[in-house]
Amino acid sequence: MDSLQVDVKNLGVCPLLSVSRHIRFFELTYRASTDLTKFPPCKSRIFILQIIMIRYILLVLLGGCSFGILSTIVKLAYAHGLSLADVTSAQAYFGAVILWMLLIIFQRGRSTKKRIQPAANLSTTLKLIFTGMASGSISLSYYKCVEQIPASIAIILLMQYTWISILLERLIFKIPITGRKWIFLLIVLIGTVLGSGIIGYNNEVHLSLVGIGYGLLAGFFYAVFVVANGYVGNQLPAIVKSSWVILGVALMIMAVFPPFGQMQKLVRTQEVTAYFLDILPYGLLLGFFGMVLPPLLFAYAIPKVGVSLSSILGSVELPTAALCAYLILGEKVSVWQLLGILLILTAIIIINIPSSQNTGLRPKTNTG
Repeated sequence: MDSLQVDVKNLGVCPLLSVSRHIRFFELTYRASTDLTKFPPCKSRIFILQIIMIRYILLVLLGGCSFGILSTIVKLAYAHGLSLADVTSAQAYFGAVILWMLLIIFQRGRSTKKRIQPAANLSTTLKLIFTGMASGSISLSYYKCVEQIPASIAIILLMQYTWISILLERLIFKIPITGRKWIFLLIVLIGTVLGSGIIGYNNEVHLSLVGIGYGLLAGFFYAVFVVANGYVGNQLPAIVKSSWVILGVALMIMAVFPPFGQMQKLVRTQEVTAYFLDILPYGLLLGFFGMVLPPLLFAYAIPKVGVSLSSILGSVELPTAALCAYLILGEKVSVWQLLGILLILTAIIIINIPSSQNTGLRPKTNTG
């Protein structure tokens, strides 16, 4: 325990200010180095690294919570009379505008700094855009699922990305599926059955097979997004990486729901202002909590925390969605559903424990 304490006497006249400078120094050293052992030795090193790690962990948790509230916002938008095209388009376009405005501010501000951040090359840019198209596919399929089944059940279907990502790793990276992973898959499937509401409602819940299909499809695209986001463009600043990703989202939504016909109809009927005012609050909420905040937080924090620990932390999305559906939408959440959610969370934690024992920061990868 003594090694985790800061030697205040050796930090200078103002301990708090000196600790803050130490943290900033270690962060800058971390960004410039892929080997943590190159940090200059000092008695406060472990303490400061843990503070930095906790901050990254909180950022991943916040990103997961942001994703968790989206299904509730979408349900409220549907109740207001908006369609799937309205919801997905508003999220993509409002999110893109907000993020690219932040990028312009960032680009202007960084020109005055001595250290220039790297820009995306063509190969990395295309990979990030395709990653964004996978994210756009999540929105399309997940929000279609939410349209047909309760939000508290839709989120459970989305969480199937946990085992789908294992299959993708096997197919793409030839990573073997161990006995431990098979047990994990079994626990997740049992938790899914319990959390779906099939048990305990005495046929009060009627699930659409089409809705279930869209939910599983959303889980597949989510797995693709998680795998790609963990390996592509990690050498870029978070806002640059997220800006290219959200461009891919907007392109995907535009391809499925071309905006030009809708705009011509609104202009012809002189309903542009009324439509804009109707969609504005939902577009801002979905754009910020779905397209701006989580991608920025994940792009910044996941390369530092690591994919395994991030999978555990990101699973906070599941209870967040269920809690919002219960408190805001008034959806019933049975004891069986809570048990299913608990099983899925437990399985996610167990499967990632061996990979998250490293207490230091994960070296930043420069995968293009």
